[in-house]
Amino acid sequence: MSFFKELKEDIVQSVNELSDTLEEKVTASEEAAEEAEALETEVQKEIDSILEDGILNDMSVEEEDSEDSSEPEEPSEPELSAEVQEEKDETEETAADIPEPEELQEEEPEEEETMEEPQKDSYFGEVDHQEQNKTMNMSQEEDSMSDFEETVEDNSEETTVITKGTTINGGIKSDTSLIVKGVIEGDVECQGKLTITGHVAGNSTASEIYVNTPRLEGSLNSHGSVKIDVSTVVIGSITSASVVVAGAVKGDIDVNGPVIIDSTAVVKGSVFAKSIQINSGAVIDGNCSLKYADVDLDTFFD
Repeated sequence: MSFFKELKEDIVQSVNELSDTLEEKVTASEEAAEEAEALETEVQKEIDSILEDGILNDMSVEEEDSEDSSEPEEPSEPELSAEVQEEKDETEETAADIPEPEELQEEEPEEEETMEEPQKDSYFGEVDHQEQNKTMNMSQEEDSMSDFEETVEDNSEETTVITKGTTINGGIKSDTSLIVKGVIEGDVECQGKLTITGHVAGNSTASEIYVNTPRLEGSLNSHGSVKIDVSTVVIGSITSASVVVAGAVKGDIDVNGPVIIDSTAVVKGSVFAKSIQINSGAVIDGNCSLKYADVDLDTFFD
């Protein structure tokens, strides 16, 4: 046993010494690798021949005797001849020059990473396209909802139109807004806004009144505002919450609110209001009274 141990130590020491010197040599060739493989096979053949001669038989007998005492020791490599040792040294030199497979394995993950990156980009790109489609669908749904709400509002504010060329002999009453472009010989009453661009011969009552016609004969009564456009002549009184006069009015104006008389206005009659604004150029023939004002004028003269 001591002989094999010493032989193994000598071989290991020689191999270590040779490996230190062989690290400085750097050459790589396929032919050297093939020669190294051939030499290794020859070395293995010689080792097998030595084993066949029965050198290791003694070692097997000693192992059987010492089964109970301790674990068997591994057999050391047999002593090699000088020629075989030189061939082995040459094979180790060539093997040291050949690049290790670990270097090649380290390069492979880089390729895998480069291949994975576009997949990730494409995946996130698909997600972005899906999100864009969702946002577009949401915007389209919002637009459709807004259009639907507008149509609902338009339907809720229905308007009745008396077209041009239509003549109505008698009064008319409407629960909606009313636009008069034709002729009405009678009183007009509507719950919404009244727009008169045609001809009306009668009293008009509505929540709001807008008049743009050459001549209107009849009083105007409104819970909201009344607007008399330029070149419009109204023969009758006006009662409302506010009035803007840019045309001509022959009659009293009674408003529990503001009255604005523009520079093109002509008023022949008394004006009763909470406040009056008379622009330069307006003509008024009548009394102006702020009887709806919050100020008690009598207290100033007591």
